[in-house]
Amino acid sequence: MTTGLKINTALDLADGSSWVISAEDKISRRIATILSNTMQLNFATRLNGQRLVTLKNGSSLSTNPTSISFSPRLYSTNDNNHPLVCQVSRPGDNDELAIQLMKLSLIFCGLVEARGGVLIHGALAEKNGHGVILAGHGDAGKTTASRRLPLPWKSLSDDCTLIVQDGEGSYRAHPWPTWSTFMYGGLGGSWDVQYSVPLQAIFVLKQNPADHAEPLGQGRAVCMLNETAGQAWYPLANDLNDQERKAMSLQRFSNICELTKKIPAYLLHISRTGAFWEEIDTVLTPVN
Repeated sequence: MTTGLKINTALDLADGSSWVISAEDKISRRIATILSNTMQLNFATRLNGQRLVTLKNGSSLSTNPTSISFSPRLYSTNDNNHPLVCQVSRPGDNDELAIQLMKLSLIFCGLVEARGGVLIHGALAEKNGHGVILAGHGDAGKTTASRRLPLPWKSLSDDCTLIVQDGEGSYRAHPWPTWSTFMYGGLGGSWDVQYSVPLQAIFVLKQNPADHAEPLGQGRAVCMLNETAGQAWYPLANDLNDQERKAMSLQRFSNICELTKKIPAYLLHISRTGAFWEEIDTVLTPVN
């Protein structure tokens, strides 16, 4: 990272997506620095086939039509030769900062979903080189479950996971930041978003006195995962018009349908004190 006049960092994902994030004014440099540190991005000296994403302070933007407002419209074009210009502003507090960071990260998620990926409201955990997602709504217990996992399990994220398709059509999972940790006086955190693991299974959490995993049929899995994925996009709800919202929803639904053809999904009944990971191990035994 640099404190000079310009900041360039690179974001590379397992589906071949690659961007350079550039910031040139004081406000955008601050936001780019926090974004890059949080996502553990590497310094980039120049473009090497990546798409350029430029952050600019809104007050410095002209009425030039190539400057795009800070909204999901940023990824409405798939032309990699056309740079994206993201309008940012000086955050009044950490809550406003978290919202801007979250929306910026969702721009990349939107571009990934256009390539068949899915952003899931779920925690990512790794064991023996394979990943599983613990999905669910806000109070399903994803964070608590992540913290309870014993070695050799490793928690990679506790709130969101970005699923991508690699060049061979297989699914890999990237940890995604918990942006809410910057809010309400929080100190934030750091996630290696460029690290990915082969996705082995998805478990939708449900509180229950006894731990038990049951297979979900594809139809039921699609409905449940579509709901959790929609929750991950809630911060942009007011930024979308009806047409954009419909297009994104249809794309996401189609992607989840394809995902569940290859990745098994289960309903994981989870108790407060039980060894729920043993239920996961039982399901995954053929691979592990």
